[in-house]
Amino acid sequence: MKRSLRIALTLALALAVSTASAFATVVSASFNKINIEVDGGLKAVSGEYFVRTTGDVPYSILYMGTTYLPLAKVCEFVGKDVSWDGNTRTVTISNPSGPVDGAPDSTAEPKDHQDVSIDCVFDSLNIVVNGQTFARPGTQFDRGAGMMVPYSLLYRGTTYLPLAAICQIVGKDISWNGETYTASVSDREAVGVYPDTEVPDFGKLTNLSKSEESSSDDLMIYNYYDYAMTARSGREAEDLQRYVGYLFDAGFTFSLDDSRQLIGSDTTTLYAYKNAASGRVVVIGLVQSEGLSQVVISYTR
Repeated sequence: MKRSLRIALTLALALAVSTASAFATVVSASFNKINIEVDGGLKAVSGEYFVRTTGDVPYSILYMGTTYLPLAKVCEFVGKDVSWDGNTRTVTISNPSGPVDGAPDSTAEPKDHQDVSIDCVFDSLNIVVNGQTFARPGTQFDRGAGMMVPYSLLYRGTTYLPLAAICQIVGKDISWNGETYTASVSDREAVGVYPDTEVPDFGKLTNLSKSEESSSDDLMIYNYYDYAMTARSGREAEDLQRYVGYLFDAGFTFSLDDSRQLIGSDTTTLYAYKNAASGRVVVIGLVQSEGLSQVVISYTR
């Protein structure tokens, strides 16, 4: 298995891009029930709307007990770029090419929220972040305990995602104050990098030690982290998703051409990321078989 993993690091994996028809649905929801705080600044208050060419739209939509926020606005708040391709119904989020000014704090006065019936479209979009597809039409979001809710909600030409999904995408932490009804988005705790690289250190993120099988060759350094019989058992996918956010922040972009799916007694998918500035490649994956659960983090020298 280890030899197959190494051989696969630079081979291609073709992934299909799906599309779906969009049909509007009438649902009951609440508008603007919360305050939104980003890095200590209050960006929107309860009852506040913002202006789009399609009319005023809410800063938050509460649906199925889940708070949805406008993706483009949150990306503006945290300094990410957003683009839209109407032909493929794709929303693309990327790191900006240079420094960006922070969005100003809100000056609006708080008002009461509104309970409304709205026409919206669910799960009709592709969501792509720095080259990696996070959702396709039909994808749902697991908000915990197996409760599935729509991954995307399209209302008046504005894309809304669950607050937790947005924070996952843009690499932020989220906290909730039930007394003030405030959702706070903040920078995650910093992690170190592997020696002499710009590659975030997975072990420091998870507090896991490298497996003894970790090694290197002339091309790459191979880091394996065992999850079996540890306190983090069962959290492999969650940890990898968090790690992707750190990779994006460090300037790594998902590379479809260098990703590969290995088919055998167990299926392993490896995902490759490239740093345009340094040219370094990082490959991540989850290897699972009977009695074994490992995360692999490899990078070129």
